[in-house]
Amino acid sequence: MEKLPTVIRLLCGLYFVYASFVWSVGSVLSLVLFAASIFLIRSNQEEPVTSSHQNRPTPRQRVGNHGDESIPKEVEDRYTNNILGLVCYDAGSCNSLEKFAPVKEGTECVFAKASQLWGSADWEGRLSLEENIKRSLPMFLKFCAVQSYLSLDGFLFELPGDEFGASPRDLGNGVRRLLKVLSDADPAGVRCMDKSYVSKRGWCFEFDRCTFFVTTFAPCYPDTHCRFNFSSKNSFVLLQPEDSFLRHNISGDTPHTNWEDPRTVRDHIRAAYRRAGRPYSIRDTVIYPPAHDIVKPLGGADGRDDVVAWWDDSGKSS
Repeated sequence: MEKLPTVIRLLCGLYFVYASFVWSVGSVLSLVLFAASIFLIRSNQEEPVTSSHQNRPTPRQRVGNHGDESIPKEVEDRYTNNILGLVCYDAGSCNSLEKFAPVKEGTECVFAKASQLWGSADWEGRLSLEENIKRSLPMFLKFCAVQSYLSLDGFLFELPGDEFGASPRDLGNGVRRLLKVLSDADPAGVRCMDKSYVSKRGWCFEFDRCTFFVTTFAPCYPDTHCRFNFSSKNSFVLLQPEDSFLRHNISGDTPHTNWEDPRTVRDHIRAAYRRAGRPYSIRDTVIYPPAHDIVKPLGGADGRDDVVAWWDDSGKSS
């Protein structure tokens, strides 16, 4: 039976050759039969052509080529956990969060005390800022992936205050380098810190398609400043996903505030900061570069202070 299609094609071909000597209905019929034998009759053994992607081995099959398929699952789980232990840590219970606790408890933000934060790995003095931030990258990657499912409100990075907290300029230097490390590792490839318009409207910090509001606290700010760090010796950079603001029902930015009878969450936050003697600048417009608010100047609350150009690595930032 497997040779039947070939036999049929051969007979049709011979009949076509025989009949083609005389042009007639028979020769036309033989031509049709011959064509049908080629295009319509297929062997059961003939298989459709598949793409090269379909024939590629799976990752497990590729690993199996080295004999890993014989490794017991408990052994595989053990070395996998050991590898993860080298690059991961408990980001929900770490020293950076413990040191940030006075800020979290003391700030006038109405939802700060109940906020769910993850923090950076312990700072290693023998390493550079860039090397230290890279130690926290695995957990920051995980944070971005799970924050909307776990209702997380922010990821905190701690920087040594003696180097990155004596002035807004020093803080800005640390912030720029920190965000650059994250930007360079962006899985989405956006690399927002490489954009030419960091200091312009339309830019915001973005990582793995997650956009953030970035807030900083440092020893250089007095207790009358909205970025006062409650006497901690270190500086903090808090990255808050915009999803968190939606979950807490914080309305969009507005230049208007109902001081006497706060109605919105934003009204209550602004009024609380003012009552505490730490009012923050409220512009008369909501159309301004977000980068201008990441590192605050030391001046008052009139909104006319010089901008700290933390994104500028030329040494000219104020």
